[in-house]
Order: sequence, then structure tokens, then C-alpha cells
Amino acid sequence: MYEATTKDKAKWSFQVPPEPPAESEIVETVRCDAVVVGGGIGGFSAAVRLKELGADVVLIEKSASYSGRGGHFGVSDSSLMEEKGVRNDMKEVARQWILMSGNNVDQELVWLFLNRSREAMDWLIPKTVEAGLRPKLIDCAYKADPYHEYYGSHAFMPENALRGNHVTRALYEDALRKGVTVRFKTAGTQLIQDETGRVIGLYAKSEAGVVRFLTEKGVVLATGDIGGDEEMCRAYAPDALRTLASQYVPAGCNTGDGHKMGLWAGGVMAEEVFPLMMHPQHYAWQNLFYLFVNKDGKRFMNEDCYVQGRATSFMRQPDGVVYSILPGDYMKHVEESLQYGGGLFWGIPRHEYGIDIDIEEGCQHFVKLAFESGNAWQADTVEELAGMIDVDKQQFLKTFEEYNGFCRDRDDRQFGKRPELLYPLDKGPYIALRIGVVLLEVVGGLEINTKMQVMNKHRKPIEGLYAIGDTTGGMYGHEYVTTILGNSHGRALTWGYIAAETMMS
Repeated sequence: MYEATTKDKAKWSFQVPPEPPAESEIVETVRCDAVVVGGGIGGFSAAVRLKELGADVVLIEKSASYSGRGGHFGVSDSSLMEEKGVRNDMKEVARQWILMSGNNVDQELVWLFLNRSREAMDWLIPKTVEAGLRPKLIDCAYKADPYHEYYGSHAFMPENALRGNHVTRALYEDALRKGVTVRFKTAGTQLIQDETGRVIGLYAKSEAGVVRFLTEKGVVLATGDIGGDEEMCRAYAPDALRTLASQYVPAGCNTGDGHKMGLWAGGVMAEEVFPLMMHPQHYAWQNLFYLFVNKDGKRFMNEDCYVQGRATSFMRQPDGVVYSILPGDYMKHVEESLQYGGGLFWGIPRHEYGIDIDIEEGCQHFVKLAFESGNAWQADTVEELAGMIDVDKQQFLKTFEEYNGFCRDRDDRQFGKRPELLYPLDKGPYIALRIGVVLLEVVGGLEINTKMQVMNKHRKPIEGLYAIGDTTGGMYGHEYVTTILGNSHGRALTWGYIAAETMMS
């Protein structure tokens, strides 16, 4: 476990705290109850809730605007779910979450999320409605054991968009209405501690120079993940550097600023190796479930798998490239298959619970986009298709025939796919989709307790220091779990809400 240390003892440069700025460098001193560092979902959740509870709060953000990613917000329960008659068995969800994390989680944090995320979501929904968004419950989940995914993913739709940025905008507008001071282009750089170690403020760098914030209640670190800092990834998340691309936006903002500040203040990380949120959405966005082959032309896994499991297996393949092979009549199988599997890149990410599914709009749309981007090929025969894609042709044809044999026999003797998903590839024209893995976020970080307080190496809280969202760890094992789709957003929302209440209590 890496700790803050001196330059001569450090393995990594981020372990060495910077010297505090000289008094002559400080252009402004701001006194307030609390400072929130980071203008994403979690940061604005904390800032707005702090203001509602009576705090004089300042939110600072290093970039020029608020930010948000993705479009699914996963929670365990909500008034919207209750309205639609959807209820989760929390004991079952917790057991599945912990199982999918290999038991390598802080179970108190998992249960805190399950018990409190409804409260946070029900607090958020009216704010999104006021901002002109329409909340909806998403029906996109892998429905088989042992990787079962549960309902709880919410989206907030202006027309047909699916973007987390809209939700951050709703919170930002609410923050301004309530009187939160928001400072963009202001990057937190170093915490200020008193002689007891309590955090009493921080230094930040603005366009005008160094700003010193002095706080009564403390500082909330909501700076996102470490995926944009290569050295931190080498130290904590080396597999992040093996993905084909990062799709984090805004690019360059996720440099582990909060992780570093927490470390320098005496905090420790919750994990030795951080879990990754990786999705198989590089090149084509559709995976489906028929036949996956690598560049050697070989099948390498049971295609009947949830999204993160697919991504992990894809990462192990030569050059990280996989081809998904579809029959000409694939459209007639997809809807039927969703009762057995589904989830991201198999099901329909925008499908609203209780509304008839539109397979053509949801599935064929992404296949069409793959053709338009040059990541899909079509041929009347499998032999022609083999010549179009970058695989060992002879091995691919052998693999194709073997797989069809398993389908005819209704018995996958190679990887054990369930017979109800063994649809033969016996009708052209055949389609190949090229797929790779991208990094979305690194979802590990500072160790916190259930009050969102950052912990030191003695497992004692650092007074005045709080961390939320992807700046924290403890929620996932070796990879991000999709037990409830979009729970990373739900965690940021809930942790921000709880941090505010802790600070004001």
C-alpha cells in the first residue's frame, strides 16, 4: 500500500506532497462552511444538499463547466420503481453484489448504498423534472444466474438523449438557485490541516492565482477517478493501460487529484489494485450473444455473459480485438433471447420498463452504426465473410462449423452455453462486428467509512475530510459490478447526499 512519503523514499512521484504555496502567491482567501472539490454528479449532490441544510458552501471545478458521463443512474429502489410495481429483495441484491465482487468489498458500504440510495434518488427526481427532464425506469438487465442484474437503473430523458450531463445540469441549476457559489477553472491542489491533522481548508489554483479556502465543516473530495493519470494507473490499475481507448469526458480531467490530496493528508487507499469499469464498446457498440471469435479465428468463451464479464474476456484476446458473428435472421432471435440474458450491448440500453420493446430501433440501429463507422462486414457466405475480416481464415471456418454443430445438437460441449441460446448460424447474409474494450473509469480509491470520512492507516477518520464517488473505494472487487446498471452514478449521488448530512450533523 503506497503512502505519502518523502522524495527519497517514494516509488511514485504522486506519493510526495508538494510544498504549500508561499503567502505571496495567494491572491484571495475565502472563508466558508464547506468546499466541494469537483463538479460532477457527486460534487453537485453534496453541494446542493449542504446548502439545503444551511451551509455556506463553495464548489470548485478544474474544468470550464460541470460534467457527467453515461446515462444510467442505478439505485436499489425509488418511488418511480414502486409506482411501476418493481421491488428488489435487498438481501438477494446484496448477496449477488458481494458474490460478483469476489467478497472483496466493504459490506457496510454495499448495504449503506442499498439502504440509502432510494432516499437520494427520490431527492434527485423532482430536481430533474424542474430542469425539463423525464425520469424513466430502464429495462436493460442480464437476467440469468450467476451474474443476475436487477432493476434500478434510471434515465432522465430530454427527447431521446441518454447522457449523464443532463442530470449534472439539473443539479447545477438547482445549486445556483439555492445560492451555492460555483467556481469553474479552479483546481484543488492541496489540503490545509491544523496541528491535530484536521482538514480546515485547501489551496486551489485559479486563472488569477492561488486561492486559499478556509472551512468550518471541512472539504469534500469529488474529483472522479485516476484513469487520466498514467503513473497512478501503473501503480494501482495497470490493466487500465491495456484497454484500446479511454472514453472519459472531459478528457484530461480525471487525474486522481482527490486521491493525491487525500493521500498527502494521511489517507490510504481501500484497494491495492483498483477495479475497472470497462465496456466492450470500442469499434461496434453491439455484441449480442451468437459466436465470438478472436483474430486467431478461435472461439474463446461462453457468449452468454453479462457486460463486464465479456469485457474482461475480450481484453485477454490478441490485440484486444473480437468479432461477433451474426446470422442473417438475427433480428428475430434477439427479442426472444432477452428473457434468458440481455443487459448492455445485448439488450436495448434505452428501453423503458413497461413499454413494448422496439428491437429494430434499439438493436438494428447499433448494427447500422457499426457499418457506417467501418466496423461491420456482410457477406452472402461465411467463406466470403472470412476473407473480409482480420482472422485466421481456415481456423475461423473450422470454428464456425464446430459451433453450428453444437447448435444442431443443442449441446455446447466447448463452453457450456445454455441450449436456449444456441441459435444456428445457418442463414445469410452473415455479419461480422468488430469489438474492443474501452476504459470508462477506474472505480477504486480512498478508504472511507459509512459517514464518507477518509480513513488513515490506523483506520481512524481524518477529521474534516470527506470523499465520495470514484475518489473512493470499497464497493467493488476485481471489476465494476453491474448488479444494478449505472450504480456508479447512483453511488456518487448517494455518497454526496450522505456526506452533506454527516458534515452538517
